[in-house]
Amino acid sequence: MLTAIAILTTSSSEGLSAPAVPHELRGAILLRSIGYESGFASRTGAAVFAVVGNESGESAEDANAMTAVLSRLAAKTSVARRPATAVHVTYGSKVQLQEALRTSGAEVVYVARGLSSIIPEIPTREGSVVRIIVCGDGDDVKRGCAVSVGLAGTKPELLLNVKHANSVGLRFDPQLLRLARIVD
Repeated sequence: MLTAIAILTTSSSEGLSAPAVPHELRGAILLRSIGYESGFASRTGAAVFAVVGNESGESAEDANAMTAVLSRLAAKTSVARRPATAVHVTYGSKVQLQEALRTSGAEVVYVARGLSSIIPEIPTREGSVVRIIVCGDGDDVKRGCAVSVGLAGTKPELLLNVKHANSVGLRFDPQLLRLARIVD
């Protein structure tokens, strides 16, 4: 079974809300954190991370950079002892997005900065798999992402929306919960 992380991009004009954690660090933190979700960790086979972004603009830049970072990191290491791959998805429509995620087998979807409006369009389940939605903008954890990395002053911090995660069937290890800032 191939697990995918989808990276989505769109041509939305939503602005970026805050400075971001550098791509390399953000990618490393997100990959490590995902391994602490019990459903993800218990599956076998390669994991697919989908990175979603726009066709152009800052969202596309974030998606392109994160696709490259996640691909590079996944080639060097496993995620919860599973090989991983990253695929890039350019956002066109809800239907196109959902088809791309289904076709790729994405288990994890990274929503590029500036795309919070598409979060509700991402199906949280695909068959028996519960998708983990992660975001490039820390503020998006309040908008439906389960996991993000933001800045606390100048230091990166892991953000978890445990209430949302639990409502869709995700269960993160208590070890991770102690390290993260819980966001409602």
